Amino acid sequence: MRVVQLSDIHLNKENRDDLRTYYMEALTKDLLKFHNEKEIDIILISGDLIDKGGESFNSLSGTQNPYEIFKEDVLNPILSKLDIDKGKVLMIPGNHDIERGQINEESEFFLTEKLTTDLANKRCEAFQNEFNNDNRRIQRFKDFEKDFHKDTKNYTYSNNESIFILEKEDIKLGFVLVNDSWRCSEYLKKEKHFIGYKQLLRAKNIFNETKTNLNIAVFHHPLNAINDDERDEIKSILKSSNYHITLFGHSHRYEADHLTSSLGGYLSINGRSAFSNPKELIGKYQPGYNIIDIDLNHNSYTLHARKYITARYEFDKDTDSLHDGIENGKLPQKDRLFPLAEDSNNQDKDLPDSYTADVDRIVSLLIGESIYPDKYAFVRELIQNSVDACNRIKEEHTHETPKIIINISSTGNYVEFIDQGDGMSKRIIKNNFSVLGKSISQEHNDNNGKRNLISKFGIGFISTFIAGEKVLIDTNSKEDGQIVFEIENVFKGFKYLPAPDSKEKSQTGTMVRVYLKNGFSLQTVHDNIYKYCRHIDNMEINYNQLTIKTNSLWNNEDSAIQFNDKNPSYETHLGISANPKNIIASYCGFLVSNYPIPIIPFRFPIHIGGEINFFPKSIDFDISRTNIIPTGKSELCRKDISLYLRKAFRESLERPLQPTYEFVVTYLHYYLQHFDSISSYLISSYSDFYSKSELVNLCSAYTLVTYKSEVISLADSLAILRSKGINTIYVYSKSNVSEYQEIVIQYLRNKDHLVISDRTVVVNFHDASHQQTNLVSVIAMISYSNGFFLQDISTIQPSSMPEMILDKNSFPEAIQLEIARIQSEYSVIVEISEFGLTEKSSINHNNHIFLNYNNEAFQSILSKAETMDSEILKVYLLGLLGLKLYISY
Repeated sequence: MRVVQLSDIHLNKENRDDLRTYYMEALTKDLLKFHNEKEIDIILISGDLIDKGGESFNSLSGTQNPYEIFKEDVLNPILSKLDIDKGKVLMIPGNHDIERGQINEESEFFLTEKLTTDLANKRCEAFQNEFNNDNRRIQRFKDFEKDFHKDTKNYTYSNNESIFILEKEDIKLGFVLVNDSWRCSEYLKKEKHFIGYKQLLRAKNIFNETKTNLNIAVFHHPLNAINDDERDEIKSILKSSNYHITLFGHSHRYEADHLTSSLGGYLSINGRSAFSNPKELIGKYQPGYNIIDIDLNHNSYTLHARKYITARYEFDKDTDSLHDGIENGKLPQKDRLFPLAEDSNNQDKDLPDSYTADVDRIVSLLIGESIYPDKYAFVRELIQNSVDACNRIKEEHTHETPKIIINISSTGNYVEFIDQGDGMSKRIIKNNFSVLGKSISQEHNDNNGKRNLISKFGIGFISTFIAGEKVLIDTNSKEDGQIVFEIENVFKGFKYLPAPDSKEKSQTGTMVRVYLKNGFSLQTVHDNIYKYCRHIDNMEINYNQLTIKTNSLWNNEDSAIQFNDKNPSYETHLGISANPKNIIASYCGFLVSNYPIPIIPFRFPIHIGGEINFFPKSIDFDISRTNIIPTGKSELCRKDISLYLRKAFRESLERPLQPTYEFVVTYLHYYLQHFDSISSYLISSYSDFYSKSELVNLCSAYTLVTYKSEVISLADSLAILRSKGINTIYVYSKSNVSEYQEIVIQYLRNKDHLVISDRTVVVNFHDASHQQTNLVSVIAMISYSNGFFLQDISTIQPSSMPEMILDKNSFPEAIQLEIARIQSEYSVIVEISEFGLTEKSSINHNNHIFLNYNNEAFQSILSKAETMDSEILKVYLLGLLGLKLYISY
C-alpha cells in the first residue's frame, strides 16, 4: 500500500500565482514518478487547505467557494496527472479552514469557559449530523467534503469524523479523518482546545465490524496542541486500540516517532507544510510531503520524505529530515507488556526490591507526557518532597529552620537535592517511597489531621526517570540511620550501597542526586528551578559551587497600584500597570500555571496582573499540577479576584497622571459598548460588577475631550453645551477627513460646538487575546442617555450652515459679476467663506467651491477689483478657484 500525505497548503489570493506557476507542476511530476514506480493508493491532505477561511478570495469577482478554487488549482491537476479517481483523495479541515465570521460570540464564551472532555464529546454527538453555533465555523469545508465524496464507495461522512475503508486485493485499510478543528478560533488557547475523542472510538467500532487489517488516524493538530486531559485519552486510545499509524499537520515541519508503552503503540508522523511559503529559507520549515509504503506481510513501512527545492523548482529527497530522505522500520506491535522490575541485590527483607504497582501499564502513563508534559518537572517534584520533609521537622520542632540545598555540577553532570528534613526509614521506603500512588505526605496529613504538606498523589519521584540516567538516594532517619541506594531506571531494582565508613550522619534528611541522560541540560534544570520555585523559604542554590539568589518576586512589583491580601486559602498579590501582565497561580510557593483560566474573571484586563499562591487543599488541580480544575474552590477565588477590578479602576481614575489612567478608561469604554451582549457573563463571573448606568456615568466623567482648546471631561462639556442650548455632538473619522470637512470642523468649533475625532482601540484581556472598542459608539451611548444627538461631519451640507458663507453682495460689484460669469460657464456654485486652517485659496466640495476670504491673493484682488480689467480679474479668480481658463479662437 502506498499512501501520500500533504498538509497545510494555505491557498490564498497572494500565493495562488506561485502555486500554479511554479509549484503544482513540480508536485505532480514528483507524484507521477512515484506513482509509475508503485501505484499511489491514497492521498491524504491533513488540513489547512486554504488560508484564514478563504478571506483573501472575498475581493474576487463573483462568489466562488474558496474550496472550489482549491479543487481547481490543487486537486484537479493531481487527479488528472496521476489519472486516479477523486475518491482516493481524503481531506480533513485545519484551523485555517474555519470561517471566522461564523463564530458565535455567546457560544464561543460558553465553549471557552465550560468545555470539558466529557462535554466536548456530548456536544460533538449533538452536531454529528447537523450544524449549530458550535460547529458552523467549519460547515463550508464539511459541505465541500460531503459533495466531493458523495459517490465514493465505503466512505462514511459525518460533521465530525469521516471514515473510509480502502479495499485492495485481500487487504482492508481503515482511515478515520478526525475533525479536530471544529473548536478552533483565532485566539483559542491549547488548554481550551477539545475535539471530542469519541471520534476515534466510533471509528474503531466500524473498523472492528469491517475487520480492517491496518488503521490510520489523520489529525490536523499534533496532540501537544490539544487540551492535556483529552490528549491523554487520545494517546491511550491510539496505543491500546487498533490504530497503527497517526498522521498530523499544523506544525509545518517533519517529525516521526514510534510511541510505545505497555498499552501498545503506533507510528506517529508529522508532515511538513506542503506549500504555505514556497520561498521559506529555514530548512525545517520548507515545503514538502511524505510518502508511506506499508508492507503488512512483514509489518513494516518505508517512509519517503520529500522537499521542494526552490532553486530548481522541483522536489527531491528531504535529507534534512531523514538520512538519504528514506526511513525503513517496523510498525509498533500491540499488547506489549513489561515487568516492572528485573533484579535487585537486596538481602534485607525489611527493604523493598523495587517499585510495585497494581497495574503494570501505569508506569508508562506516569513517566510519559500524559502527566508530565514538561520533561524537567522532576525539579519541582523533588523540591516539593524536600519542602514536605522540612515541614514535618518544623511540626515536631517549631524552633528549627531546616534548610534545602540544591547543587548543580556540570563536571559530574548531575543535580542533587539535599534537605534537612526527617529522612526516610526502612518502613517509609518500603510502604511509601517504593509504592506508586502512595504519598508519604498525604498519609502524614491523613493520619495527623494536617493540611500543610504539599504532596498528594505519590508519583512525583517517578518523573525523575524522564530525565535521569541514574538516581542516587542517600537518606538518614532517626529510626534506621543512613540508607544509600541507587536506581538506574524505573524498570530495574534498587541497588543498595554500604553506608560510608565515616561516622554516621547525625543530621536527618535526604539527598537525591540525578545524573542526567544525554540531551538534557543542566542549564535548563537551573532555569526550571527558577520557573517552578516562586516562594520557597530557606533554600540555597549552588551552580558549580557558586551560590545564586533565589526568586521572591510576586509579579506586581512594578505596578502603579498594588493590592496584597492573605486569607486561610491563599495569598494574593495583584497590581495594575501600564504593561500587560500574567496572573500567576502557584501552590505552596510552586508554579502551577501562568494562564490559570478557571480563576480569572470573564474579560479581566490584561493590565491587571500578579500572583495567587494557594495553600494546601485550597485549590484542585490535575496530577501534573499545571492546570487548575474548575470547581467551587476556583469559582470562589475568581470572585475574590474580580473585586480588585473596581478597586484598581477607582484608584487609577482618581490619579489621572498615572500611566494606567488611559488604559482604565479604554476598558470602561469596552464594557459599556458591549454591555448588552456580555452582561450575563460579567454578572456570573464577578462578585460586584458595574451596572450599565454606572458605566455611563464613569465613562462620562473620565473620558477626556478637547473643547475650545481645553481638555475637559465629557460630562463637563455636555453641561456647557446644555447651557448654550446645543443638543448635537459632531464626530468625524480622522483618517478620512477632507479639506471641506476641516473647514466645517473649524466653523463648528468656532460656534462652540463639540467636535470629536473617532478612534478604534484594541483592548486586551486574559481570557481573549484582544477586543475592539470604538469611541464614537461609546460617545453615542453616553450622549443619547443625556438627551444629545450625534451627527457625522460627512453628512453636513453647505446649505445647513449659512453662517459659514459670507454674503457676496457685500463684495465689490466687479467681483460679484465675475463670480456669476464663472458659475454660469463652469456649472459650479462659488461661495466666499472665512476659514483659516489652510492657506489654500479655495476648497472644492462636490460642485461647491469655497473661496478662502483670508487668502492673501484674494485680499489683494479685493483691493484692486474696481480698477482691474474684467478679463484679467476673471483669470485671477479662476486661478484662485482652481479652474482652467477656457480660450476661444
